[in-house]
Amino acid sequence: MPKSTSKPVSCDGCRKHYPSKNKLFQHLALNIDGCLSPDEYAEYLRNPRNFEKICVLYGYLPGTDYQRHCVPDGACGVESGQHASWLLTQAIDRVCQNKEGEEVDVSWSADKAAAFKINRSYGTLSRNTDAAHQDEYTGAITEMLCTNTSPLFFDFRDNDDSRNNEDDNATKEKRKKKVTLWVQAVNQEIDHLLSRFTQQTKMNDWSPGRICVFGRLSMPQKKFNPETDVVHRRVDYCFPADLLYVSTQNDDNITMSETAVQLQQVETMEHFFDKMVTFPPGNKPVRVFDASTVADRRKEDDYVEAPVAQDRDKFRPSIRPDEDTLTYLYSMKKVMQAFTTKVEDLDKNDSGAVLEKKFSESKRIKQKQHNSSKQGKTKQKEPQKKKHRKQEQDHHSQLKECDDDDKKEAKDSANLPAKRFLRRKRFHNFSPNVLAHDFLAYRRLDRFYHRGTIRLDSTTQDGSKSDEHTPSRPFVVFSLTGDLFLYQQARRVIGLLIAILRGCIDIDILNLVFDENYAHLVSAPLAPSVGLMQGEATYMTFEGRLSMVLSARRTHAFSKGFNDEDVVTSVEQWEASVLKDVAKSWYFDGTGANGHLNTGTNWLETVLNPWAATATIELENYRRWKAGELTASLPPVISIDTSVPNVYAKCLQLLREADANGAWPDTSAQRQLVMLSTPNDESQTKNLTAARMAAKTNNSESRSCAYSFKEGEGGASGSFSVGIMPDRSSQPKGNLQFPLLVKAAFELERALFPDREPSSTIAINRNAQFRPHKDKGAGAGQSTSLIVAMGNFVGGELVVEGTRKDIRYNPIQFNGWKQRHWTLPFKGERYSLVWFTPKGCEGMRGIDLDFDSLSKGK
Repeated sequence: MPKSTSKPVSCDGCRKHYPSKNKLFQHLALNIDGCLSPDEYAEYLRNPRNFEKICVLYGYLPGTDYQRHCVPDGACGVESGQHASWLLTQAIDRVCQNKEGEEVDVSWSADKAAAFKINRSYGTLSRNTDAAHQDEYTGAITEMLCTNTSPLFFDFRDNDDSRNNEDDNATKEKRKKKVTLWVQAVNQEIDHLLSRFTQQTKMNDWSPGRICVFGRLSMPQKKFNPETDVVHRRVDYCFPADLLYVSTQNDDNITMSETAVQLQQVETMEHFFDKMVTFPPGNKPVRVFDASTVADRRKEDDYVEAPVAQDRDKFRPSIRPDEDTLTYLYSMKKVMQAFTTKVEDLDKNDSGAVLEKKFSESKRIKQKQHNSSKQGKTKQKEPQKKKHRKQEQDHHSQLKECDDDDKKEAKDSANLPAKRFLRRKRFHNFSPNVLAHDFLAYRRLDRFYHRGTIRLDSTTQDGSKSDEHTPSRPFVVFSLTGDLFLYQQARRVIGLLIAILRGCIDIDILNLVFDENYAHLVSAPLAPSVGLMQGEATYMTFEGRLSMVLSARRTHAFSKGFNDEDVVTSVEQWEASVLKDVAKSWYFDGTGANGHLNTGTNWLETVLNPWAATATIELENYRRWKAGELTASLPPVISIDTSVPNVYAKCLQLLREADANGAWPDTSAQRQLVMLSTPNDESQTKNLTAARMAAKTNNSESRSCAYSFKEGEGGASGSFSVGIMPDRSSQPKGNLQFPLLVKAAFELERALFPDREPSSTIAINRNAQFRPHKDKGAGAGQSTSLIVAMGNFVGGELVVEGTRKDIRYNPIQFNGWKQRHWTLPFKGERYSLVWFTPKGCEGMRGIDLDFDSLSKGK
């Protein structure tokens, strides 16, 4: 073994000699011999070069101003998760630099939010998209963030180090004490920062919000990201049980759906409250069994009875609910399960299911390869020739094994059990920031359940006793668990659930909102933000890699992590207090004469009931569409006036000539992704998953011929662009192919809107029915769009954010870059022109193109 080239060095403090600078650094970091004075050692730790990466577990609740239905002018306090994490990092830095108690500007602004970068469980820094943005003014039971700060202790151990259990226990206690003191110091500094928010002209029970730190862990894995490495996320929604109850007394006009879920044998709201069993979230009886008699279980130590928090037993249900209540809760559970994703048998004829299974298997193979490569790095390196020889042998053996496996699979396929896969759902109707064809719309919702029911000791905002209602009002806590939650997704799931339970809409509305082939948007009703909280994020994959627990729970799986009893108990106490604060915030708008909370009543009257009226019509249209009756119900084309206004005559003639010659250009896969068409060969029909893969490839082979589709819903569609494109984009071929049409189309824009700034580009569409989408073509943005439709057709209205607009010879302007828009079904020939200017083409005018040169093919 070659000798070390490191030169011996000595410590200036104790004059001891060390074989390398690394050993000297370890000696100074531990400072056992007191070589550094306390001030020098503190300065040594505060040096950013000596910082370590840490994970901080914390929770937060927005200020009172942001929990109201309408945020008042001059609102202050904790505003959002981003603001809370900024305040937390400020407190950590001040504790690290020993600047506790100093003045600091705690105000929050859009500029600060844009400049502040931090990775946290419910953040979107790494994804860089607003699709998964955290809902405004919502808190968190627990969240984790990673940052760099001064270490609390150093632990340098050689491979031959041996320490007895007493030393290890003493070290653990010492570490725990240091972490506890650090957590206390950070919490004190947070309280100081929160006290800086003004309380002038605020009500008596006003609060700037709350932030609480529970623990800290040293993170040895530098690549760990608390945002992207989450395996499961949980969100909770706490709301008054009033919203689940529908009174039919003295109101004969109330009609409920046959699929409504209501508690039977209940005459009044107070009676309904009495039947709701109270139990706190997360406080479930501990599972206890004899591990020695159960096969295939985890280690017995994992199931040792966990300590029970003080007074927890008194919150458990003391009596069993009656049969009517059990039936009600079970029926509600079945409706919740209808929202979740399911594991299904793989149908080989389902292209989307096959792709989903391939994605899952390839991901699993990559993970195995990653793990095996990591194990290989720990082994001693083999000689290069031997290594190559072994790789070739392994490659040949793998090919042989694959051939044998294929033969065996073909031989025994009839005897093999059917493959299973997790079918995700498209949540495009649950967020305004995604659409059905977007990748992020395809999500998992693993579990949706009733997590708890709590009660306040009063019915007033400040917690004082009230004689309005004898029984205390129950607040239910519903929880959702999934891989990632889109912006507003959880609130819309809750809103739709309440609508179904109250009988505002039939339960088959779920078939509509999750159907990717239905080219309409029927957004689910948005529940108030006041009840939403981020619950918990779990990191099971990294827990195994790091051998530490990264979420607050009682477990003996690993000795390190947030499974410390003090941490878990603190989180439980925090959750109980936060739920009470959230429940009290529903009282901010007062209580009505009928005993209902005004916040809930206003939501029912202004959001849910109007939505139900519109959604009922859309549901009926969906049923007709599924039965193939929607397009058939349109009037015949001969019933319309086929005369063409003079201003459109030339352009329409050139469009018809291009179509009649069979020269209509192919459609790119990206644009075909948002168009609804059925191929002549129906076996070539692609679902959105397959279509998106083709769009991602975006080569010449993935383009679609306009004449390869059936006439019918959407017709034989085709779409292409002409005019000027940004410098980085290739210039449209349509300019050379249809120069007269391009010139006539730009002249038509001038004739229709002479005061409009001439556009640089035009999208030309033939018999195209578009899915809900936002324009995302060339450039990073575009100007206001101008659109008009021509031809002999019925139907085919443009819908912009839910508003129908008849555009047949009736041009309109709209923001296609920001507003969701789509086309309704139609019959007949339908051409449409869309004028716009992509970002990067400002000041360029398509009307100024040299059309003479284009017509000569130059």
